[in-house]
Amino acid sequence: MPRAIGANCRLLMIPEAAYGTAPAGDWRRLPFLSCDLGAEQPLLDADVIGVGSSRDPAAPFLDTVTVQGQAVVPVDLVNIGHWLRLLLGPPTTTGTSPNFVHSFGSGAAALPSNSVEIGYPDVPSYDLCTGVRADTLELDFSPTGPATATFGLMGQGSTRGGTSAGGTPTSAAYTAFHKAQGAISRNGAALAQVTGARLTYANGMEMVRTIRADRKVEGVDPGIARATGQITARFADTTLLTQAQDNAPAEFAFGYTIDANRSLTFTLHEVYLALAKTPVEGPAGVEASFAFRAAYNATATRMMTVLLRNDQAESVYA
Repeated sequence: MPRAIGANCRLLMIPEAAYGTAPAGDWRRLPFLSCDLGAEQPLLDADVIGVGSSRDPAAPFLDTVTVQGQAVVPVDLVNIGHWLRLLLGPPTTTGTSPNFVHSFGSGAAALPSNSVEIGYPDVPSYDLCTGVRADTLELDFSPTGPATATFGLMGQGSTRGGTSAGGTPTSAAYTAFHKAQGAISRNGAALAQVTGARLTYANGMEMVRTIRADRKVEGVDPGIARATGQITARFADTTLLTQAQDNAPAEFAFGYTIDANRSLTFTLHEVYLALAKTPVEGPAGVEASFAFRAAYNATATRMMTVLLRNDQAESVYA
């Protein structure tokens, strides 16, 4: 009997026209590193007295279904746009081939939902999660290694079957970004001496639990969006230290660039730094780690803008 192995698993995704309803048609197959999205339904104890003739318990019962998990995906040139659409909403696209610019913005009043299928063809078993929305994004910047992104997901329901709902899946050419292609800037100028950085974006999603016969949540609603993180830099000048002391905002951009037509940039338009120590921990170099928080910027009319440059037309992320 075959056993499921991760190398043969598949992740398919498609936007939903109606929340919680999986569309028919040919879904999109996306590359991923790991995914634990799925349904959980805990057992609760029934502390009922007098059911039997001893102190043994009555049968437990199933509680509400929770569909939640994370997907760790490569930061690549085309497929990352589908995850960004789920996190931030459809982009505004400008330009012409081969240089299309897809602009995603934070703070959208309403966010889309997708159906996501995790396939285990060895079994076979296919876990179809519907009403999936992206709550969080985590990015880690360092000098070396592959660029990856972690998306926190919440859904409404999940069903398992022996056949896939994805039709004949389509896929795009895979071109990965790498951390060596990364750069961080402050107010348009390259920020020097940075040894590492972390960026976290959250939609503040809330599961809406109502009384339903199917035990599913009613939906997943967005709350206040937040962008936070940390920048660690060698202590070579007082640029970041002065900004933190003055509690003055600055614009920070975190990005990956292959060439002029292929790049991905996360711009936080108004960033505030927490004051950080500059500890001496021995004879090696001195580093300082500055925690940061972003805020709404009146000029940009948003907190964060993500620009994805590739050769994909507007309809791909519509």
